[in-house]
Amino acid sequence: MSSELSMTEKMLPASSFTSTSIRPSYYIREPNFGKYDNIEDIAVVWLDSHSNVSLDCFDMKIRLRYLINHLLTFHSISTCLEYMNSDIEYEKVFFIVSGSDSEIILPEIHLSPKIHFNYIFCNDKEKYENLSQTYSKIRGIFNDKDSLLKKLISDITSCLSNLLPISILSQASVTQKSLRDLSNESARFMWFQMLIEILIKMEHTDEAKSDLIEICRKQYKNDLVQSKRIDEFEKTYTADKAASWYTRDSFVYRLLNKALRTENIDIIYKFRSFIADLHQQLSVLQSTEPISTDEFLYRGQKLPIEELQYLQKNINGYLSMNTFVSFSRSSQAALLFAGKGEDRPQLESVLFQTEVNDGLAIFANIENVSYYKDEGEFLFTIGSVFRIADIEHIGNIIWVITLVIDTNANEDVEKLSKYLKKYYTGECSLLKIAEILFQIGEYDRAEHYCKLCNEQLHVDHQDRCRLNLLFGDIFRAGKGDFQAAEQFYVSALKLAQDSSLRASVLAGLGRLEDETGKYEAALTHLTESFDLNLKEHPNTTNEIVAKIYADIALVYRHKLDFTKSLEYYNQSLEINLQLLPDLHPSLANLYNNIAYLNTVLGKYDEAMKSYEISLKIQLKSLPKTHPDIATVYNNMAILHECNHDSQLAMEMFCKSLELFSAVLPSDHPTIATLYHNIGTSFHEIKNYPKAITHLEKALDLRKKILPLTHLHIAESYESLAYSYYGVYDYQKTLDFCNMALEIDPTRAALHECIGETRSKQHDYDGALVAFRKAIDLCNPLMMKDNRLLARIHFSMAQVLLTQEKLDEALECYKTVSLVPLSYADQDTLAVANMHLADIYTYKKQFRLAIESYKKCLDYNSECVPQVEMYNNLAANYFEVGQEEADEEYYRKALEIRKKILNVFPLDDQDLGITYSIIGTIYYKLNEYDLCLEHKEKARDHLLKNVSMNNDILTNICESIASFYELRGEMEKAIENGELLLKLQMDKFDSENPKNLDILANLCNNLGSLYHQVQNIEKAIECVEQAVTFERIAKISNPELYDNNFEILQSQVITCGNLAALYEEAEATEKQIIMLNRCLEIYSKLVLHSQQKTDLALASMAEIFKMLGGCYSKLDDHHMAFKSYQQALYFFIQLGSNNETMSNEYKENLENAKMKMNNKS
Repeated sequence: MSSELSMTEKMLPASSFTSTSIRPSYYIREPNFGKYDNIEDIAVVWLDSHSNVSLDCFDMKIRLRYLINHLLTFHSISTCLEYMNSDIEYEKVFFIVSGSDSEIILPEIHLSPKIHFNYIFCNDKEKYENLSQTYSKIRGIFNDKDSLLKKLISDITSCLSNLLPISILSQASVTQKSLRDLSNESARFMWFQMLIEILIKMEHTDEAKSDLIEICRKQYKNDLVQSKRIDEFEKTYTADKAASWYTRDSFVYRLLNKALRTENIDIIYKFRSFIADLHQQLSVLQSTEPISTDEFLYRGQKLPIEELQYLQKNINGYLSMNTFVSFSRSSQAALLFAGKGEDRPQLESVLFQTEVNDGLAIFANIENVSYYKDEGEFLFTIGSVFRIADIEHIGNIIWVITLVIDTNANEDVEKLSKYLKKYYTGECSLLKIAEILFQIGEYDRAEHYCKLCNEQLHVDHQDRCRLNLLFGDIFRAGKGDFQAAEQFYVSALKLAQDSSLRASVLAGLGRLEDETGKYEAALTHLTESFDLNLKEHPNTTNEIVAKIYADIALVYRHKLDFTKSLEYYNQSLEINLQLLPDLHPSLANLYNNIAYLNTVLGKYDEAMKSYEISLKIQLKSLPKTHPDIATVYNNMAILHECNHDSQLAMEMFCKSLELFSAVLPSDHPTIATLYHNIGTSFHEIKNYPKAITHLEKALDLRKKILPLTHLHIAESYESLAYSYYGVYDYQKTLDFCNMALEIDPTRAALHECIGETRSKQHDYDGALVAFRKAIDLCNPLMMKDNRLLARIHFSMAQVLLTQEKLDEALECYKTVSLVPLSYADQDTLAVANMHLADIYTYKKQFRLAIESYKKCLDYNSECVPQVEMYNNLAANYFEVGQEEADEEYYRKALEIRKKILNVFPLDDQDLGITYSIIGTIYYKLNEYDLCLEHKEKARDHLLKNVSMNNDILTNICESIASFYELRGEMEKAIENGELLLKLQMDKFDSENPKNLDILANLCNNLGSLYHQVQNIEKAIECVEQAVTFERIAKISNPELYDNNFEILQSQVITCGNLAALYEEAEATEKQIIMLNRCLEIYSKLVLHSQQKTDLALASMAEIFKMLGGCYSKLDDHHMAFKSYQQALYFFIQLGSNNETMSNEYKENLENAKMKMNNKS
């Protein structure tokens, strides 16, 4: 909004322009720039911000008006710049600018190809002389009107003679119609030539002359000079004066050549009688005044350097003059027009020379009929073709181009040209022009000429039926107005007198019904048309039959019966290959449709071959903006989508949309289809917002032009549902799915989408209901439905897995895993087999798990973690080995683990885990050395990140320590035991008593190892630490530690071990403390079962005996006596019959008593 306001604010009010008969610029700031009415080649633009107040400048403008009709005056630099940047196609701008304004605007426009020359008009020449060195297009700096006008007249005259509409048959494309690539746009050239031929041959009335005068008066309404010449033309023109008027510097030459160069059919049509008159005059002159065949003719002119370079690249190629072009007998006279290279670098001086060949082209000496009688001029008619024999640079001054009159042009084009001329033989009329315009996709112009024809035809003229039929085709194919098209077809059907015309109308009606989804009615009318044509032409090898075969094929395609459709297309192709030239556009259409069907049927290579043939024909036989080329790009895009190249598909769709938009109304169904296709491409590359934007454009258009129950609208709803799913708008997803189902309730994919959406909303039961509906609607006989079935079963399995319904999920995954790869993508199959294997593993069905993991890995999908799959496969082999004690399965597990090491780039954690598992397998295989080797490798890798791998490391270090202990390598056992203890200490949790028990046990084991190497001090240190951990654990949970037999027994062992170590260290007092701690614990054991009580009584008897010995060492015979007394007591409570042990207890007691008495 703000930008529009700012543009409006910058517009000059009407009063700012000079209020005289001089026409100001019609250029205004509107979205459609360039809406001014110049149909000449030349425009003079005047910029002077002070010209309104200068009488001198006003007089200058008046004088310029006599020179050029299209004079635009600007008094604002910004407005002038806007004009220069607008669409002023085909014009050569001669730019006059004041000195002060030139310094501002020239830097902005000097590189523009629209600017032909610049002229600075000022008071102080010296001040602006330096600009000529900076800007090469400056022709001069002028301070007087006469010198400026003289130079301007010279330059414009030269330019007008150089602006020839010529074409070159080459392979390079060009941006201007003055050099057009006919090898690639040969058909456009042929259609244009045919239009000219029709204009020449059609009947001309006084109305034709009136049309010409009317358009000329409108163009030159403010030009007094040309207006007088138009009056003269109206009063005095006759057919024998055509050459005179063409050679005169007048409106005729300027307007006709501009129209011919730009192929402006509307203006050319206005000149129809004049073109015919001039062509006929040349033909008559040629026949009455023969020319010597050994004579040379010359033409001098200036060519833009780009055009000369194209000519140089195409020596032995062909140059076509697409207007009436003059040559001279005198090379010297021609050289005057060529110049001497003074306009470089923009223009080169060129001399064309050609040897006369009177039988191969229509041309004549017009010296006696030309406006300028003394020039010795020869004039060639429109479309004369020359071969470019040679191009030579003479003296670094002029280029001499030798042309040969030759008819051996491009053979393919010539073949097509003959065929087209044969097709359009007969009466030349407006209706025929309209038919040709329709064929080349000029639908608006075709409609225009149909309307002109409608005005001219009598109400009961025999061409009324053909006219209504063409109207119907235009509104159907060109405008997408199906209602209007139907009305015209019905009218044509009523007027059809002969069976041939009736068949054509029925065919058109059938095509319309096909486009509106009335497929059965379409087949009925097309079949009627086919039968009528067979009556008219019993030989089935004819074009009409081939066309109806193609139409029927299209209906079957829309009915999704692709096999039958392909059958009819092949029949049509077979006939057309016998009848048509190799470059005929109909062949391209057939190859295009056959390619599309092969795409749908999954035959992608065959499809691409057909598309390439189609496109090759079209690029040679049709205009580059023809709708059929756009159709092929669209269909190639679909093929690229099938090959999963969404980016290339989108580029093709956009190319197609660009071409269609150039020839179709913005609300045409095809435009809607393109928006839809581009939207689906954005969806494929996961750009869902852009997908939604394009899909909604398609839906809006389809709602305007199609019945609301049309399948294309359902298609739009469905695609929008998928894209809204992509942006997590699940409610809109469900809404669009339901709207699509209202139109077509048989769409299984929509129920699948609902199921996926319900799953995302955690409505798992609702999801399963939708999935089951989708399955019921699928047809297993159709490949696309088999793909869908695989997808649905996979999604169901995922939902069932989430609900932990493993048996049902297992069945769904099994269904997916059995689907052939042609019906499901390998990623889906890989993931299905992965989950299937996981469930088998969970259910301990290890052999089945092995088979599923192997299938999963066979698909080589990036959607499953490869290393994890190999690990799981190896783990299942290991489990089977354990179940069946089968060394073979251990070996297979080992082989896979080694493959993981060799094939995959693993980090230290994965390496450590893998080495550890390999070590375990070697242990199962009784290969202990290899087991130890791999366990140590595992330990070393895992130690690089202890925090992540603590649990695994503790198990590995414990195994390694045990191995070394069994082998008697106590130092290494101690080293790993210390590491093990450190790892456990690192994850110590004072809140978890279980961790304290583990630490106590590790300290005990480590103490035992130190004891075995006679390091009593370290042994005591470790076991003391064990006692400490146990005490802390008891404090944290006293009830548990006072009542659990296993825990009490573990504590007794720890205290006993420490007591034994104290004994070896002769730390008797510490030993007594630990023995008393043992007694304290065992006193709690007597509360448990009898078996546990007997064990406690026996242990207590032994501990009291040990206490007695400790006290004896300390000469505390009293405490020794009491301890031995308690030992004997518990031994007697035990009820043992062992007399030896009984006597020992009694003897210890007596000895202690004796020593106690002796001491007293």
